[in-house]
Amino acid sequence: MQPMAGAAPAGGAAPADNRLPFSLGIGGSALALLGSCLAWTSVSMEGFPGDETVAGIDGDGVFTLITSILAIAAFVTGMVKRNNKIAAFSLVPSLVTLVFAVLNFLDPKRLARSYAEDQVDAEVTSEQFDQIFEGYDFSTAFGLYLVIIGVLAALAGGVMTAMKARSSQ
Repeated sequence: MQPMAGAAPAGGAAPADNRLPFSLGIGGSALALLGSCLAWTSVSMEGFPGDETVAGIDGDGVFTLITSILAIAAFVTGMVKRNNKIAAFSLVPSLVTLVFAVLNFLDPKRLARSYAEDQVDAEVTSEQFDQIFEGYDFSTAFGLYLVIIGVLAALAGGVMTAMKARSSQ
């Protein structure tokens, strides 16, 4: 017996016209992946020309890179298998990406401090790092904005696939 025209097959299968959620999800996750490799923190010191930057992959960007790849895999698998439930799984790694992005957005010094601690061989106390960083200005750099925009798009795509999977049950 054939399903009615326009009706989604059982199991949360994705109909052929269901491209927007997958496009949002894959594109957003790819943008977050790209942003993970770019600068997240810009460090400057008054009186010195130029800024130094710290890339996301020097810290939490490694986690956002991995979770973005997992989200892309969920979206692609869901699209290929025409299954919204599989694509909806992308919400889990995308939420993890969002948490790391927000933590670093709210505290731009976090990544620079982590990077500096990894570079120093000697034992340096937290108070000593506070003194070292006292004269520096920290700001959020371009890559972290890309991660946030990308993960919000991926979450929108994931929510859309989850809603479609739920409505087709």
